[in-house]
Amino acid sequence: MTTVHNPGQGQELTLRLEICDDLVLQCNNPREQLVSVEAEVEAVTAALKNLVRKAHLLKERINELYSPFVRLLPPEIIAEIFIFCLPPFNLTEDSPPASEDTATPLRIGAVCSAWRRIAWTTPSLWATLILRLTSSVKLSSQTALIHEWLSRSGQLPLSIRFIATEEVSWVNVTSEGMMTAIAEYASRWRNVDIRLPSMCYRHLPSCKDAEDFPLLESLSLKPPGGQGDRAHRIEIPMSPQLRYLSLSCLYLRSVTFHFEVLTHVDLESFYIDEMLETLRQTTSLVRLTTKKVLGGDDRHAIPEEPIVLPCLEEIDIVNDKGTELPLLFEKISTPKLRSLRYTGENLQAAPVAEIVGLLKRSGCQLETLGISKAPIREEPLQSLLAATPSLTTLSLIMPSLTTLRHAPLTDAVLQTLDPQWARSNKVNCSLPHLRNLTYSGAQGFTWPTMLRVLESRLPPPETKGSSSKQASVQKESASENKVAHIRTVLLSLAFMTHEENEAFPRPDPSAFDSLQARGATVVNKVIIHNETVVDPPPP
Repeated sequence: MTTVHNPGQGQELTLRLEICDDLVLQCNNPREQLVSVEAEVEAVTAALKNLVRKAHLLKERINELYSPFVRLLPPEIIAEIFIFCLPPFNLTEDSPPASEDTATPLRIGAVCSAWRRIAWTTPSLWATLILRLTSSVKLSSQTALIHEWLSRSGQLPLSIRFIATEEVSWVNVTSEGMMTAIAEYASRWRNVDIRLPSMCYRHLPSCKDAEDFPLLESLSLKPPGGQGDRAHRIEIPMSPQLRYLSLSCLYLRSVTFHFEVLTHVDLESFYIDEMLETLRQTTSLVRLTTKKVLGGDDRHAIPEEPIVLPCLEEIDIVNDKGTELPLLFEKISTPKLRSLRYTGENLQAAPVAEIVGLLKRSGCQLETLGISKAPIREEPLQSLLAATPSLTTLSLIMPSLTTLRHAPLTDAVLQTLDPQWARSNKVNCSLPHLRNLTYSGAQGFTWPTMLRVLESRLPPPETKGSSSKQASVQKESASENKVAHIRTVLLSLAFMTHEENEAFPRPDPSAFDSLQARGATVVNKVIIHNETVVDPPPP
């Protein structure tokens, strides 16, 4: 009986290498032997590839047989877990998620064939496409990826974001392929954010070659580096569901759009006359955000009378270029305005007179007011508070400059919030509905005044064993104040030196404990010369 030994492929490779070594040592004609060795290399390489393939198949089989994730959970549950891993599509995100987060479906599919089968057949994983362009050289491969990605999205509404930095060169390069790829799915667009040069926008569907966008809810067009000329026009077909529009660095004259359907508008790097023209057309506007307001104009007609915005409830102005804004405030009327936030550029004073004029003209009941990075003095602040009796939330963030100190929150301002002081001086109490106060800047008040005002805006402390007569007196005293109870006070007080800080000694912690017991939270942070931060223990 003869036994035949059949070595595995690994042993076979070893034998081949040993034979090659022997032949090289015995070779008299190296050229002929080189041909033989190269043939052996080709055979060994093929055998190695075959081994790698078998190992890969075995790993897949092991995953299918022994992975509890795949073996115990139904595909529908696994698909939901995969969907949970997707980053959110934030409409107002200035810094979108990192590229590795946007490729989540591809990373999931790379784990194993079982995961890949589930991922490839789950349309929700592919209904969001965020593409970062780091080089125009990759446009052809990116276009192929777009086609493959969106083809897996079924019939779901789509959220698409294209991002390119200013460093990407577009010389002798066209974006037509990638823009045409998403245009094929325009009927399913829900959220579209294109941050490519304005010359790419000509490949978007226009009013001439497309019907309305039935599902489109938000549209953002933000060319990196701005629009260099007016040659690139944008014509967006009617979109009945569209509510949010964000435009940056584009000439309004280059945009054809149905503004009347919008409720939320973000404008960046627009002239004031362009903003007014946009507001004139946006009759259903609820929220307005504007950044980097430009001085000068683009020759749009200025309305003689203020534009009435009957639905506008929120205004957020970031005037980081320090542009004069009287015209903007004077030419609008906002009868339903509830929230107004203004951010400056640290040097230009807050436009208090303009804000007061807008509020008086509109007759609105403003509830939230925030002024940040814009200095304001004591007297203008008093006039502002007098014009906003309906405020429930006030935030004052003074510029953090070491050379200029701004301390508008003084004892004179604070005492007007004290109902007892107002009653004794026969004046109206400021901010009777105030519940939340935030202040950051130099300390211009004394702690006894601050504590007295806070105590006057809180319910009386409960006294154990008090008689019904005493309780009745306390209740009557509280009803006389007729003011809302303060809930939160957040203070960030800046000092130049430790000595200056010590000149304003903080109250005993028991004072904060008493306020806490009566329903108010007071947080006080001390900043010394923008370097050392001292956080006293919370009450």
